[in-house]
Amino acid sequence: MADTNEYLSNERSREILHWVVSTYILTGKPVGSRRVAQHSSEQLSAATVRNIMADLEEMGYLQQPHASAGRVPTDKAYRFYVDYLMERREISTHDRKLIDRDLKLDDSAEHFMERTSQVLSRVSKNVGIVLSPPISGVALEHINFIRLTDRRILVILVSKSGIVQNRVIHYREEITQTELDQAARYIVENFKNRTLFEIRLQILKMIRKEQALYDKFMQRVITLSTRSFTESTSESEAQIYLDGASNLIKAPEFTDINKMKLLFETIEEKNRLAALISRCIEEDTQEVRITIGAENALAGIEDCTLITSRYVVDDNTRGSLGILGPTRMEYARAIALVDYVARLFGRVLETGN
Repeated sequence: MADTNEYLSNERSREILHWVVSTYILTGKPVGSRRVAQHSSEQLSAATVRNIMADLEEMGYLQQPHASAGRVPTDKAYRFYVDYLMERREISTHDRKLIDRDLKLDDSAEHFMERTSQVLSRVSKNVGIVLSPPISGVALEHINFIRLTDRRILVILVSKSGIVQNRVIHYREEITQTELDQAARYIVENFKNRTLFEIRLQILKMIRKEQALYDKFMQRVITLSTRSFTESTSESEAQIYLDGASNLIKAPEFTDINKMKLLFETIEEKNRLAALISRCIEEDTQEVRITIGAENALAGIEDCTLITSRYVVDDNTRGSLGILGPTRMEYARAIALVDYVARLFGRVLETGN
């Protein structure tokens, strides 16, 4: 047998694989050699096509679900299709109008993220996902400290783009609300527009200096900042917004009740899904990242494709969004959709328009 890469440089093989994948995406039914032969640019016989399809099956690009059925693509075929055969395209006018109509920042950043996941789901007919930036990476706009009981303090962090995150920290000494307000004002006045990660580094530099240089007020600021920002560095604290899981029920790939159950259990484990999406974005420099089938290192979504993209707000705040659906999806449209929403999302979140 010829080397796989050499073999698929053969135009006949590439054309037949392209036709099988695109036809199966469209119909969801196994593709037979006779149908492929009818659309062959070289007017190949069904027997010739059958032999080429058998070779493609032997190399792992096609599989035959039943002895008498045609072939269907494997994950390997979808990967080759996406990387070498599929023609990338701009988002359609229809899809763009649907998205532009609904993606407006008319309330909070959190509601906007939730609505974006709904738009991604509705337009793609798959699961729409938006992952907020980890709070450690956003530019600080405002911070509030609110005194609770048992020496606990509620910290309210507001980013430049309007993202809000709350957390509770513990403070060993008694402290008044007035003192907390003074500390908050100092932090905003001296660290506004810096990311929490940058603020934390600056605070650590201050700690390394001789503590005697600081009065009690500054020691209080350092302690509050350290506890607030040190606990803000976990990627798992990025909020995930997800919509449209019910769309997958309609997909024929998930008629198996056990597959469906495992898939929904995986989707419900949002922290693991968020971690997977973050890794996808970190490990690749592409604007849009496509992970297909078994490439997804998460049990339960081996029959799915995850298409993700990073969005950027105010130059340094980064989150991600995407869609999750069956491997049999309209890849060119889905990729264009995710790419467009990611670029629009960042602009809207930054400008409010």
